[in-house]
Amino acid sequence: MHGYAHSFDFDHGGAKFAYGGQRGTALLSLPGSACALVSDWGRAYIFLKDVLHARISRWDGAVDDYLGTHSVDMAMACYLNGRFGTGGNRPSMRQAGNWAEPDGNGRTLYVGKSENGKMLRVYEKGKQLGDKNSPWVRWEVQFGNRDRVIPLEVLIQPGPYVAAAYDCMSWVCEEAVRIRTVARTGQIGYACLQHYASVAYGDLINVMMFVEGDAAAVIEKLRRPGVPKRLNLPDMGVSLADLIRQPNDGPA
Repeated sequence: MHGYAHSFDFDHGGAKFAYGGQRGTALLSLPGSACALVSDWGRAYIFLKDVLHARISRWDGAVDDYLGTHSVDMAMACYLNGRFGTGGNRPSMRQAGNWAEPDGNGRTLYVGKSENGKMLRVYEKGKQLGDKNSPWVRWEVQFGNRDRVIPLEVLIQPGPYVAAAYDCMSWVCEEAVRIRTVARTGQIGYACLQHYASVAYGDLINVMMFVEGDAAAVIEKLRRPGVPKRLNLPDMGVSLADLIRQPNDGPA
């Protein structure tokens, strides 16, 4: 992995660890799903800083706008109005998805390039997860350590670094939204899986009700152990059922 001699996958969260070669260094990679499992970033910060003397080669910081007030269209307007420029230079931009006739499958605006050390992705997160009517938008800044030092403080105070990435992101605040984000992800995933199950097997279940005689017998024949990958969410100290039942405007 990335030139290291040995690499390992963690049991949960998609985290990876690699070592061997590379001037005696090691690599710890934590995707968003693994970050959600860290219960105490203060302790993680101290361990990484004072014990391992770690440095960050890439960090992604995101803010979720569940109401879609700061939409992808707003991000495009900011770009066209020059609010992403630094030193008078407008960064590159590209789009993904159907911008001419939005079809509910989600759109993404990319500003900047990752190889240059800073890139912003603004995308319709709820639609990406399968809810064509969801207003949920995510603004996600990616920093690389080319020509800059990424301070470890981003781990414990991410908000200011996200807000300061571009002038047009001054609206970002440091609201703790981890539980709400996981709950919203579960709600959309649960609704989508219900829809797909109804389309694929709804008529079969209807027939099985006549054959088996009652719903309990049908469920007993169809159910199996485990949780669908889409609903295999980080442990937030709340049951999966309670997460899915949370109101959309519930506490952060």
